[in-house]
Amino acid sequence: MRYVIIGGSAAAIRAVEAIRSVDRRSPIDLFSDEPTPLFSRVLLPYYVAEELPKKLLNFRPLTFFEDQEVTSHLGVRITAIDPESRTVTADNGQNFDYDRLLIATGGSPIIPPIPGVEKKGIFPLKTMQDAENIYGSKGKRAVVIGAGSIGVESCISLKRKGMDVTLVEQLGRVLPTVFDDRASAIIRKRMEDLGIKVNTGERAVQFQGNGAVSSMSTEQRDINCDLVVLSIGVNPNVELARAAGLEIGELGGIAVNDRMRTSAAGIFAAGDVVETKDIALDKKSINAIWPCAVEQGYAAGLNMTGKKVLYPGSLRMNSIGNFIGQPAISIGMVSAPTETGGAEAGEAYQEVTRSSKDTYRKLILKGSRIVGATLVGDTQKAGILGVLIKKQIEVGEFVPLLMSHKLNFMEILPLIRRHSDKFSEPEYKELMDTGL
Repeated sequence: MRYVIIGGSAAAIRAVEAIRSVDRRSPIDLFSDEPTPLFSRVLLPYYVAEELPKKLLNFRPLTFFEDQEVTSHLGVRITAIDPESRTVTADNGQNFDYDRLLIATGGSPIIPPIPGVEKKGIFPLKTMQDAENIYGSKGKRAVVIGAGSIGVESCISLKRKGMDVTLVEQLGRVLPTVFDDRASAIIRKRMEDLGIKVNTGERAVQFQGNGAVSSMSTEQRDINCDLVVLSIGVNPNVELARAAGLEIGELGGIAVNDRMRTSAAGIFAAGDVVETKDIALDKKSINAIWPCAVEQGYAAGLNMTGKKVLYPGSLRMNSIGNFIGQPAISIGMVSAPTETGGAEAGEAYQEVTRSSKDTYRKLILKGSRIVGATLVGDTQKAGILGVLIKKQIEVGEFVPLLMSHKLNFMEILPLIRRHSDKFSEPEYKELMDTGL
């Protein structure tokens, strides 16, 4: 068996580990167009803030490829896939054969078509080079466009570097796809208390400057700046897959089945580039977050070896707090659909909330199953809620307990035991051992 992996981040590395857990001898060639290996993208804001040195960004040792007997081609881009001949072509013109191929090409930052966006001093924050560019900026005034998780963390990073920071978000609240109005308001206040200017409901329309950016304009104001961080989102890198004739889903990601296989024999895909079933939403989604990439990569790797492993679906999980000093997590749905939902008895959506000045807890239920959870200020038991959502366990009379800040694992142990059939034996043992 000959394996080829395109990509070098979370999904790709976890796939290597999955393959090697079954097959220690077959050759693996891994291609990454980034020359810097094995760094965690989610830690880049900490590097920008000068809170983590570069060597601590690595999520695997630098000897990983050698230890796993992988031939790594770093800084090498794959330009074509031929499913018929089962070969890939690199940008140096070389062809490489494969029996099993994994596409883990991730996503690329969205660069909006705003006049002046090509000026110096305007960067996304996705790659190590992006982080180096921002880290090396000598400016004193920064604007961050986009109030998603990376945008909010970028604001705090730059503030900690001593910069004057302004956040601009087109929608009406910060973290609009991650938290509801109440949770967002708590986080916004915390950001403003840290000295970050937050402008929501404003759209960037132009960047000014002679070569380098010196100011930006929204529809309401002009803001002087030396640095701009673009955090508008990412698009899945499906160009290789599309050119090879693979099926692309309705959302724009590579379509895969429940074993992470694409529409072409021998080709698998995982990570930010794929769309999978969302467990909470019960529909296809692109959940471009690190934990999902890790899970998908491992499932894909095992299936590439011939194992038959089902991937049950992804679950959106987002957290913020290490920087902001106000821990907050959302899992699954952020808000219940406006429609009543579910014609069958007991399938209507409902929201159950509890809040104080600085804490907030919300569960979204569909019938007696949790499909969404938001925790602000008290997040220690988020792992329990995540397990209940992922395993689609009917919680019934346990809802009051799950809303309590005194929630502990022992009190819901009867519920877990009642639904032990939903867990594999290793999962059940791990749950019992860790008591999430």
